[in-house]
Amino acid sequence: MTARTLPRGTARAGRIVRLRRRFLPADTLVVLLLVLVVGFLFIYPFLMLVFGAFRTAAPGLPGDFSADGITGAYKDSKVWGTLRNSALYSGAVQVLCLTMGAFFAWVVTRTTTPLRRLVTPIMVLVFATPTIFFTIGWGMLGRDPAGLINAGYRQVPLLPGDSIVNVESWYGIIGVTALKLTAIVYFLFLGSFMGLNRSLEEASRVAGAGRLSTVLRVELPVLAPAITGIAILGFTAGLSLLDIPLLLGLPAGIHVFPTEILSHVTAVTPSDYAGASALSMLLVAIVIGLVLVQRRLLGQRSFVTVTGKSDDRARWDIGRWKYACTAVIVLYGLLAVLLPVGQLVVGSLQPFFGVYGNLTMANYTAVLDDPETMSALVTTLIVSGVAGLAGTAIAVVVTYAGKNSRSRLRSVPVMGVWILMALPGITVGLAILWAYLAVPGLRELYSTIWILVIALAVHAVPITSRATEGSIAQIGTELEEAARICGTSATRTLVVITGRLILPSFLVGWFVAAVLSAGNLDVPILLASPDNQTLPVKAYSLYQSGDAGQAGAAFCVMMASFIVVLAVGWTASLLLRRLGRGHS
Repeated sequence: MTARTLPRGTARAGRIVRLRRRFLPADTLVVLLLVLVVGFLFIYPFLMLVFGAFRTAAPGLPGDFSADGITGAYKDSKVWGTLRNSALYSGAVQVLCLTMGAFFAWVVTRTTTPLRRLVTPIMVLVFATPTIFFTIGWGMLGRDPAGLINAGYRQVPLLPGDSIVNVESWYGIIGVTALKLTAIVYFLFLGSFMGLNRSLEEASRVAGAGRLSTVLRVELPVLAPAITGIAILGFTAGLSLLDIPLLLGLPAGIHVFPTEILSHVTAVTPSDYAGASALSMLLVAIVIGLVLVQRRLLGQRSFVTVTGKSDDRARWDIGRWKYACTAVIVLYGLLAVLLPVGQLVVGSLQPFFGVYGNLTMANYTAVLDDPETMSALVTTLIVSGVAGLAGTAIAVVVTYAGKNSRSRLRSVPVMGVWILMALPGITVGLAILWAYLAVPGLRELYSTIWILVIALAVHAVPITSRATEGSIAQIGTELEEAARICGTSATRTLVVITGRLILPSFLVGWFVAAVLSAGNLDVPILLASPDNQTLPVKAYSLYQSGDAGQAGAAFCVMMASFIVVLAVGWTASLLLRRLGRGHS
């Protein structure tokens, strides 16, 4: 019996089966190609990082194999003190971030606090502000004695001492880091608080528990898996952070692991690349261990908070406490947005850092007339846009292949992408150095913007994967099968149907990756050369040389450039929509 003599439904099923069998070789070929690409971009640099720990020469230079780099790095007692500093620093930051992030998420989702609608926009601004410029802003605000806060303090009569704050200290780097990372923790907590079932609260209140007791004894235990996961994730992020300890910690003699890795390359002659690689391997092992612990904890505990019962979304009226919560919102907005960003703007208009007098545009003139700074700005715009696009495209292809491919190798690209999730930014830069300078053909990429594009795209893929995998998972295979039955090619189906459905998530992932790449210092600091600097690297150089006002002017110019680019993109999208409506 042929397909023509079968009933309509049976014949249709037969055509689908034949289509699957027909395109299976092409499917396998695509996955194999993807395995090669992911292996080269992600697995190969990781292996070269291990390779570099056993080399006696810098990347790309002839040398021998030796374990001296590893033994020398681990025998140094300073390394273990630095590791202890990193653990204390990251642990203290997480205590503050978890407290503030959970508090703001609870205020926004559960209370009638005035100004609660401003919390999310404030967190977006904090997240979007590059860490290097956020740190420079606070460095100009809280440096002792020239910072703006201390200068204002000295103007008040009868107050003891000459200063009130010094960010170049333990409490300074912990406080500034907590202000910055609270935004990320808030967004991670927001969904969990929104998903809590209000009937749990009602049962607690009926049993006679007060509101504070309900929060502490009911809500927090229910959120324990989320809190545990966010705490471990945040702790690993704290161990990997470079910008704030580099600018504010090193002047106070505070060393953490990322700054120690960087010092092995930049602060000694000749550079100790083997020691830096050995320390990177230890940091990677710690981060991987924490990620595995996180997955194990979250895998063993699962609390249901969304049920089939009706869910009351009424907010709590917390009485006079809502005014205290409002004050905390205002205080955080002041400390995390207005003060650092305002200081960058005010500092950019001052002739010298610490001298607050007549306003001048001299810093902007110096920035706009400096070929290196303007080249760094152009490089940043190009690199962030291309790296964000490439990182998002790789994430979409890998996630799509992992979901829809029938090849046995479909999970290999996904696993390869997540290998570099455990590598801090400074370690990614070091791994790219070993991977590309050791190969004659790839060595030519050094001192070009393309090595920055590759490194930042690779660093962004785990983040863009999170932004796009949800929308890809929601697309059913029936849509694609229907298009294929109608004669549409696989490429056209992917672009016309799947591409349109995931376009919003793709654009969000691209934007997030571009913003993070534009403000990234960890990756370019080892890969940048005088001809391919990014603006964060140039701003770090300006701040270190005492030109903090020019660093502030560079930030303002970069923000203005991004606003212009976004405005042009938004206008173009509106015009395209109107043209599309006109044709329809």
